[in-house]
Amino acid sequence: MSELGDRGDRPDGISSPEQVLLAAGVPFTAVDHQPIVGRADAELLGFPTERLLKTMVFRNADRGFVLAALPVTGRVNYGRLARAAGTSRAKLSQAAPEDLRALGMEPGGASPVCAAPGVVVVFDAAVRHMGVVCCGSGRADRTIQVDVDHLIELVKPIFDDLSG
Repeated sequence: MSELGDRGDRPDGISSPEQVLLAAGVPFTAVDHQPIVGRADAELLGFPTERLLKTMVFRNADRGFVLAALPVTGRVNYGRLARAAGTSRAKLSQAAPEDLRALGMEPGGASPVCAAPGVVVVFDAAVRHMGVVCCGSGRADRTIQVDVDHLIELVKPIFDDLSG
């Protein structure tokens, strides 16, 4: 279990993904490292590709944000994601850095764990079978390792086949 100290305290009062996990009593490990900006960086740090969970953040013109979590090797089919999130493809756009800050995250640290209101979380169906996953902590220089079953129980995502 990680101790947050100054890592999770934010002056704006937004809960970081780590704070959400701690508050829910979900066991996890946090690993500090050089900032990650992509799959290659994560692999260089020794994170196993088959356990890497990437999260993509989108603005939804109707209802806030959509978080899409899938294996790092997957590619999001935007039409499928939009249908799963209950919106149209035309209403989804990639989130900007200031959007991520509104969720308690930074570029390179997007996480499927978010307590902000109006956020829809969609997991690719393949995520169910990933075991212990490595995912964003909200920061590009810190990764969370957590059992996917605990993550699913906490996040209560919508499941769909997002890749393809």
